[in-house]
Amino acid sequence: EEKALPSEASIGVCDSFKTLFLAIGQQMAVATVLVKKAVPNYTLLAKLSLGIAEYMDLFLNTLRSEAGLQMSRIDPTFFSLLAFQVSLQRGLSYYFLARNSWAEKDYGIAICMMREATSYLRSRSSATAEKGLPPLDSRSGLKALKEDVDELRSHMGALLNAYETDNKKVFFDKVPDSIPEKNGLACGLMMMKAEEYKLEEVEPAPLQVGPAGGIGKPPTPGEDADRELARQLQEQMNLEESRGAGSSRSSSMSGPPAPSYDSLMSRPPVPVPDVGRPPVPGVDRPPVPGGTQRQKSDEELARELQNKLNCGYDG
Repeated sequence: EEKALPSEASIGVCDSFKTLFLAIGQQMAVATVLVKKAVPNYTLLAKLSLGIAEYMDLFLNTLRSEAGLQMSRIDPTFFSLLAFQVSLQRGLSYYFLARNSWAEKDYGIAICMMREATSYLRSRSSATAEKGLPPLDSRSGLKALKEDVDELRSHMGALLNAYETDNKKVFFDKVPDSIPEKNGLACGLMMMKAEEYKLEEVEPAPLQVGPAGGIGKPPTPGEDADRELARQLQEQMNLEESRGAGSSRSSSMSGPPAPSYDSLMSRPPVPVPDVGRPPVPGVDRPPVPGGTQRQKSDEELARELQNKLNCGYDG
């Protein structure tokens, strides 16, 4: 049964993509903060970026464990994009930490963190490398991102060069070989929360009242269309009659007005006598002249009105 289902209808895919969508939502929240002119809270942005990377890793792990069959059906470029996103978000986390450390005058720590940030934006040496971005060359499905990535690399490199130059000439702060544990982040922060979907409780639709005031079934879409067509034809016929009465037709030649659709539909149906049984007193009505004809349907009425309209019906 699981094999026959589309990927998006399987439990494992839905469960894993819930995590991915939370990460993407937080990524959009970070982007909203960055476009503002005010100086952001770099420490908070670092935690949020790390939380995005962790949730994307969690998405991949959940997909592998719960939807391995469906995972093989997904385009491999999608997973290249995820690897790109994870490395980028971890690099941005260290970048924001470096900006915060420099503002707090921890110049050596800032330089060490900025170096770590740039290492996540380099191209991977191999497909299994822990750090770095996937290839962005002309053969890659991510080639459209190359220009933006090159711009970010240039910015981080220029900022790192400025930090190192100022530290050598002014601050002379010692640059550690690795980031001290107390200055790093143990885990990221995820602010987005999943909301459980619930169906709204609504009152059941009431039964519709039939033509005779009793309970009847609602009209079908075909019946509604026939009724609407009959009304339109009747209105058009009445309009043409009113125009013809004022121009070419004399008052002596004009007959009674054409019956309206509502009046036609309000006439009681003519029952068809059942020759196979005697009439039941109090139930069957006595036959009337011409009573062997059945009641015309909406479609037949519409067709008659159209024919009258085409022939210049005089009433």
